[in-house]
Amino acid sequence: MMLIDLHIHTSPLSPCSALDADEAIETAKGLGLDGICFVEHDAIWPKGEIKAFAQRHKFLILRGMEVNTNYGHIMVFGLEEYREDMYSFDRLLTYIQSVNGATIIAHPFRDPQYLRGGYGIMHWGLKPEDASQRPVFHLVDAVEVFNGHNSPGENGLALEVARHLGLAITGGSDAHTKEEIGAYVTLIKNKIGDEEDLIREIKLGKTEAQRLF
Repeated sequence: MMLIDLHIHTSPLSPCSALDADEAIETAKGLGLDGICFVEHDAIWPKGEIKAFAQRHKFLILRGMEVNTNYGHIMVFGLEEYREDMYSFDRLLTYIQSVNGATIIAHPFRDPQYLRGGYGIMHWGLKPEDASQRPVFHLVDAVEVFNGHNSPGENGLALEVARHLGLAITGGSDAHTKEEIGAYVTLIKNKIGDEEDLIREIKLGKTEAQRLF
């Protein structure tokens, strides 16, 4: 089994982050994690740079994107670039399917509300079986059920929806500083060595989510 923080933002690719990539990697290693994933906002690290990080630190480094769409924030794996038309979830899904990639809906019940993605704090009376009717949950491969920036209620509802639908679940810190790394992690049942392995395990539902500290 492997423990990976699947949701890390670094500077400068994510302007909202104050986290240096090398600092993030060393922090993750110090916490005893088996890997780390840079999931930048509407941007992705070049493959060569990620390979260089991995060789220098002798550590598993993965990459993806957190794409802002009309369905909410979607974490994607398998793509090599961001395109502006990815704001349309339908278009994003077409790109993902063309490369046999994977999709995870990130923090689905956090404000702000999205056209079809999240509900936000105005819907705390919402039952999981009703929330599960939203189209986005029937189009993604997994649900991020534990997010380090979410409230317990937001995380709890995401977990209930994922269980109701039988979807794969993931966890991540959503770290923007080194102190936030590892708050929640994804447990991957089989050993992985690259992004293709990660995509396979997500699509097979071989992931769990848990709190690290």
